[in-house]
Amino acid sequence: MKAFSSLILIVSLVVAASAKPAPVIYLPKDGGAHLKVAVWLQGYRGYPGVIKEAYFQDAADRLKIAIVGFPATTELGDETQQWAEEPAADHAYIQERLAKIAAEHDLDVSRVALFGFSEGAMVAADICTRFPESYAGAIIMSPGGFTNPQAATTPLAQHTKQTYWAVCMADEHPGNVGLTRAYAKHLKALGSQVTEIEYPGIKEHTRPPDFKDRFPEWIGVILGIAAPKN
Repeated sequence: MKAFSSLILIVSLVVAASAKPAPVIYLPKDGGAHLKVAVWLQGYRGYPGVIKEAYFQDAADRLKIAIVGFPATTELGDETQQWAEEPAADHAYIQERLAKIAAEHDLDVSRVALFGFSEGAMVAADICTRFPESYAGAIIMSPGGFTNPQAATTPLAQHTKQTYWAVCMADEHPGNVGLTRAYAKHLKALGSQVTEIEYPGIKEHTRPPDFKDRFPEWIGVILGIAAPKN
């Protein structure tokens, strides 16, 4: 019995150690019903990343939406995560996490907006094109990954109802710049609305310097919500 109890303790500790961090959820302070949703997709080993910034609460209040983030698909064994970079697997995981969050809050997760950086941006672009019935579009920031892009190649009617921002730093790694341009071109070919921005004179692999200010506008357009003036 003592050995059995020890085994239970060991298993419990392993499960606790492997548990993923909790999601980050911003809801409008004055509440709301059936809220539209924007979802943050982290970069490689990058959770929580930008989603911890307090200005997302302001954006949730202004747009009357929910803004959520959760760790990526695959645990790396050191309390960090990465995406599977397999669209079907990442899509299924994201939908499962959204369903659990929506079970606790009054959210409309039927067609969400994504915003991702680096690996998260590549995943966002790929799953948005492959499952356009589930995603209204995305903010794609400096995409990159370990595998080749796997965006859909056949235009669908739902693609014409998607909106994207494809942005990067003009002087960051050529691979990130090239992939941003390639995604922008491909998304346009699918029939989606695409705004492409390269920020001059910046070499770092980072988010846009005006992201805090532009986020409500960009995500509002993707979700079909006009961002109110400050």
